[in-house]
Amino acid sequence: MEIDSIDIFCQVIDNYGDVGVAYRLAREFKRVYPNKKLRFVINQIEELNLIRKSENIEVILYKDISKIENSADLIIESFGCEIPKEYMDKALKKSKLIINLEYFSAEKWVDDFHLQESFLGGNLKKNFFIPGLSEKSGGILLDNEFLERKKKVEANKEYYLEKFGIKEKYDLIGSVFSYEKNFDSLIEELKKLDKKVILLILSEKTQKNFIKYFDNGNNYDKIKFVKLPFFTYDKYEELLALCDFNLVRGEDSFVRALLLGKPFLWHIYPQDENTHIKKLESFLEKYCSNNKELKQTFINYNINKDDFSYFFKNFKEIEKYNKNYANYLIKNCNLMEKLINFIENIGGKN
Repeated sequence: MEIDSIDIFCQVIDNYGDVGVAYRLAREFKRVYPNKKLRFVINQIEELNLIRKSENIEVILYKDISKIENSADLIIESFGCEIPKEYMDKALKKSKLIINLEYFSAEKWVDDFHLQESFLGGNLKKNFFIPGLSEKSGGILLDNEFLERKKKVEANKEYYLEKFGIKEKYDLIGSVFSYEKNFDSLIEELKKLDKKVILLILSEKTQKNFIKYFDNGNNYDKIKFVKLPFFTYDKYEELLALCDFNLVRGEDSFVRALLLGKPFLWHIYPQDENTHIKKLESFLEKYCSNNKELKQTFINYNINKDDFSYFFKNFKEIEKYNKNYANYLIKNCNLMEKLINFIENIGGKN
C-alpha cells in the first residue's frame, strides 16, 4: 500500500504508559518515513510535554480536530481510543487503512486474532495489531534509538554513573518503578546479601512505598535509597541499562526491561477479578515456562507475598537466560518491522 500521510491517535487516561508507547511509535514512523506527513492527535498535552523532545512531529489536540481538513491515508488507533466522529466521517471517504494497536498480551488467543480485519464502510477497513512475544503476534516495540542507547551505556558505564550522580562504588545497582506495594521483603533480602547496594526509586507513587526507609537511612548502612525526579523516557532507558536489576511497572517499562536482558521483575497493572494475574501467567509461560521458582517469584511480587530469595541467589543464571531471551525477541519480534511489512505488502490487499 502506498501511503503519504499518517495520523496517530492517543487518549491519555491515568498515566504516561499509553502516550509513551504511542509517541514512541510516532518517532519510529518518522524514522522510517521521514518525508511523509505525520500528525500525533492527543486529548491532553501535559503528559506528552514531559516525555517528548524536539522531534519534527506535528501535535494536534482533540479539541482542535476541526483544523484537520483531510484524514490521513493511514490511521493508527492506539489502544482502542475514540476517534472523533468529525474526523471519522472524513476517513470513511478518503483514508485507506486503520490499524487498531492493542495492548500487549502473551495470551494464546493473540496469534489467531492478530491482523484480523473489520470493514467500516466504503473502501476503509480496520486491522487489529496485537503486540506479543511470539513470531505470529505483532511483536514488541523495538526502536533503533533504544538499542543504540543500550550499547552506549554498556560501553561507557563510568560516564553514565557520573551522569546520574552515582559517585561511590556499589556491588549492586537497582531501579524501582512500581504501583503501591510493600518492599520490606526486598530490603530484608538485600540485607542478607551483605553487599553495598543502591536503590534508585522512580515516581512519586513508588517513592511513597519507601518513606520509612528514606527517614531511617542510617539503619541500612549498606543499602542506599535515592529518590529520582521524573525523566524523559530516553533518560529512563539509560538508567535501566545502567542498573544491574530493574523492578518495573506497566507495559512500556516492562518491554524495555525485557529487551535489556537484565534480571527484572514486572509489576503488572492491577485489574479487577485478578485478570492481571492471568495475563502475567500467560507471559510467564512464554518467558520461563520451565522455571517454576522464577515464575512464582513474579507471581508473588504481584500478590504481595514477595519472596526475593530465588531472584538474588540465582542472579547470574537469570541474567544469562534473560540475555538469550532478549536476543530472541530482537531477532524475531520487532513490532515496527512487522507493522511496516503489513502496511506495505499486505494492508492494501482486499
